Amino acid sequence: MSTQNRLPVLVTRGSYIFPTFEQVLEIGREKTTTAVKEAVEKNEGLVLIVSQKKPLDDEPDIKELFNFGVLAKVNVKKEWKDGTLTVNINSLERAELKNFELGEFYSAEYTEKKPNEKNNKENLTKVTKLMKAMITSQDEFPSEMDSILKDWKVEGNASVLVDNAATLMPFMPIDKKQAILEELDPVKRIAIINDFLDEKRQSADIESSISKKIKSRVDEQQREYYLREKLKAIKEELGDLDGEGDDIKKYKKRLEIEPFPENIKKRILQEIERYETMPSASSEANIIRTYIDWMMDTPWWKKTEEKTNLTYARKVLDEHHYGLDKVKERIIEYLAVKQNTNKIKGQIITLVGPPGVGKTSLAKSISEAMGREFVKISLGGIRDEAEIRGHRKTYVGAMPGRIIQGMKKVGVTNPVFLLDEIDKMASDYKGDPASAMLEVLDPEQNSKFSDHYLEEEYDLSNVVFIATANYPDNIPEALYDRMEIIELSSYTEIEKLKIAQEYLVPKVLKEHEVDAKNLVFTSQGLEEIIKFYTREAGVRQLERWIASITRKFIVKLLNKEIEKLEVTPKVVNELLKKRIFEHTEKEKEELQVGVVTGLAYTQFGGDILPIEVTHFPGKGGLILTGKLGDVMKESATIAYDFVKSNYKGFGIPKEVFTENDIHIHVPEGAVPKDGPSAGITIATAIVSALTNKPVPKDIGMTGEITLRGLVFPIGGLREKSISAHRSGLKKILIPWKNQKDIDDIPEEVRNVLAIVPVQKYSEVFEQVFGEKLSDFTKELPIATVESSQKIKI
Repeated sequence: MSTQNRLPVLVTRGSYIFPTFEQVLEIGREKTTTAVKEAVEKNEGLVLIVSQKKPLDDEPDIKELFNFGVLAKVNVKKEWKDGTLTVNINSLERAELKNFELGEFYSAEYTEKKPNEKNNKENLTKVTKLMKAMITSQDEFPSEMDSILKDWKVEGNASVLVDNAATLMPFMPIDKKQAILEELDPVKRIAIINDFLDEKRQSADIESSISKKIKSRVDEQQREYYLREKLKAIKEELGDLDGEGDDIKKYKKRLEIEPFPENIKKRILQEIERYETMPSASSEANIIRTYIDWMMDTPWWKKTEEKTNLTYARKVLDEHHYGLDKVKERIIEYLAVKQNTNKIKGQIITLVGPPGVGKTSLAKSISEAMGREFVKISLGGIRDEAEIRGHRKTYVGAMPGRIIQGMKKVGVTNPVFLLDEIDKMASDYKGDPASAMLEVLDPEQNSKFSDHYLEEEYDLSNVVFIATANYPDNIPEALYDRMEIIELSSYTEIEKLKIAQEYLVPKVLKEHEVDAKNLVFTSQGLEEIIKFYTREAGVRQLERWIASITRKFIVKLLNKEIEKLEVTPKVVNELLKKRIFEHTEKEKEELQVGVVTGLAYTQFGGDILPIEVTHFPGKGGLILTGKLGDVMKESATIAYDFVKSNYKGFGIPKEVFTENDIHIHVPEGAVPKDGPSAGITIATAIVSALTNKPVPKDIGMTGEITLRGLVFPIGGLREKSISAHRSGLKKILIPWKNQKDIDDIPEEVRNVLAIVPVQKYSEVFEQVFGEKLSDFTKELPIATVESSQKIKI
C-alpha cells in the first residue's frame, strides 16, 4: 500500500469498472475528456476513476463525488469531431481518494487499497459455496456465474471472482455498487450482493401479493354483479313479486303504503329508476341508495300527540327544577298561548345564563311538559354553513345538515329541538352558519327550509326551537332579533342547598346504587361544600363533589371500614382535603387604607373585586396593573381625573398630584378584567389612599362614574349582590337607576344585605366615610355644602 502523486480523475455517472477488468467507454463531458488527455500525455495513461453520487448532475461539485474508486490505465481509441472520446479502460486496483482539486479537470491524490488475500483459499471456498447457493435460489443472480465457477481453478483469486459477479449485475443501484467497491473482504462483498438480491425478491413478492389481491377484488365485484343480475332474472321468471330481499321493491312498497307528500314520492321514484339502471356495486349506485334511504327515513308527516294540561306542565317543571319562578311562569305562558291558538309561530325561546344553571335540563323539561319528543344539537365551534344546510349529494361522504339529521333521529315533525350554545357559532371562508340559522328560526321561512343534500323543501314550522347561550352579546344581531331572551341567573347558596337536597343527592345516590339510609348528607355538610369547595353560578361542580364523597364512601363500605356515614363539615374536610375557597375571608381583614371592595360579574356569576391604590414620590404619573381591558382603563382614568379635579372638596393638597405617582392595581393579574362598573370603586380607593381614610371592611360598591361625578347604571346586579352576600359584606352601593333590578335579587339576600342606591359620588363618599364633602365644585348637580377643615397627608 503506497501513496502516489496527484492524478487526473475521470468521473462517471454510476458506471463501475472493478479491478482486473477492461471496458470501453464513451466520454463526452469537457472536464472528463480533458482529464483523459492529461493522463495520456503526462501520466502514462494513469487515471483515477470515481463515480458521482447524483448521476443526473452535469457539473457535480467535489463534495458530490465518492472518495473511493479505482486506479486504471486509459488509452484513447478514437477522438470524434464533436470532441467526444471512445476510450479503453484497464482497471488496475482499488484506491482511496483525497485532497480533490477542480481546475480544467478533476484531480486527486490517492492510496491504493488491496483486498485481503491472507486467507484466499478459505475465502475462495466460502465464496464458491455461497455463489452456488445463490445460483439455485436467487433468480436475479447472473447465470453466467455457473460456467465461471466450473472453470475457476482452486488456486484462483476470491476477490476477482466476486468482482466478476458484481460486473455482471448492472441493475444494482449506485450505493450498493459503491459498497462492493469499498469492501476489501471478498466474503463480505458477496454477502452484500446476496442481501441486495434478498431485498429485491421480498419487494417482488409484495408486489405480486398486491396484484393478486387487486385482481381478486375485481373478480369478486364482477362475480357479485353477475349473481345479482342472474337473481333478478330468476325472480322475474318465477313471478316473485313479494319484494322480500329486494330493496327496490321494498322502497316501492313503502311509497304505496305510507303517506309521503306527492313531491317527495315523485322524487324518490325518480331516484329508484336511476338506481335500477346501474350496477349495484358502482359508486354512483351507492350514492343514490344512500340518498333514497335518507329521503325515506326523514320524517315527513308523523307527529307526536301533545299534552295540553298546564297543571301537568307546571308539575313537571317543579319536579325537575328548584326556583326559577319567572322562567317557569314565562314557559307556562308560552304553552298556554300555543294551546289557545294551536300555533307556535313567534319568537324563539333562548335560555341565557352562566354554565351549570340548568338551561339544557330545562329544555328537556319543556319537551316533557308538552309531551313532545326531544332532540339536541350542539352548535359550539361550528364554522361551516354546510353543518346546518348539508352538502350537495354529489360530494364524497355527503349527508344532510345537523337540522335534518336531528329530525331523522327523533322521527317526528313536531319535536322540541334544542340548539345548544348558539352563541358559540363562528364564521370563516366556508360560510356563516349563523346566516343559515336565520332560515331555521324565522317562522316566516322555516316552513320551506332548504337542505342542500335533500334538494327538497322541508317543513320546520311545527318544531319548537329552544336555544341556549352563555353570552347573548355573541349572538349575531339578525339572529338575536328573532329570539325571546329568558335569563337564568346564578343560584344563591340557599338555592344550591335546596337543589342539592332535593335533586342532586338523590340523583347521585341512585346512580351509584347507594341506600340513602347509609349515606346521609347533612345541611351543614352540603353548605360546607357549597361555600368552600365551589365557586360557580350553577351546580355542576357541587354535583361532582357529592359524587366524589359517594365514591369514597363506597370504597370504605366495600373494605368493611364503615357501614354508614353522616356527611358533616368535618367529614367533608377529611374526604375532600383542605378548603379550596374562602368566601368569608373579607370579614377577617383589618381596616385598610386605599383598598375598596368592588363587585364584578363573571361567566360563573358574581364575585367580589378588591381594588388597591397606593401613591409614592414621583412626577404625577398614573400606573394601572391587573390585566385591565380598554374600557376599565378608561374608567380608572376618569375616576382619577374626577378626584384630581375636585381635590379641594376631598381635602387633598394640590401638590400631591404633581409630586406623587398613583398606582391602581386589581389583584389576580392573570385574569382579564374589563367594564366600566368599577368607576366609583376606583375613585373611592384613590380618595382613601390620598386622604389616609380607611374604608369599612363590610361595604362593597358598583357603578360607572362620569367626569361630573354622576353614577351611571350597570349590569348583573343580581349576581353581584349574591356574591356580596356570599363574601360576608353587609352593605352595597348601587346606581340609582338600578333600583328596578332590586326585585331580581333573592329575598334571602335582600333580608341580610343593605342595598343603597346613589345618584352622585358625594353620596358614595358620605356612605363610605361618614362625612359630607366640602368645597365640592366639580360634581354636578350637587347642593352647596359647608366648608370643613382640610386633611393633610
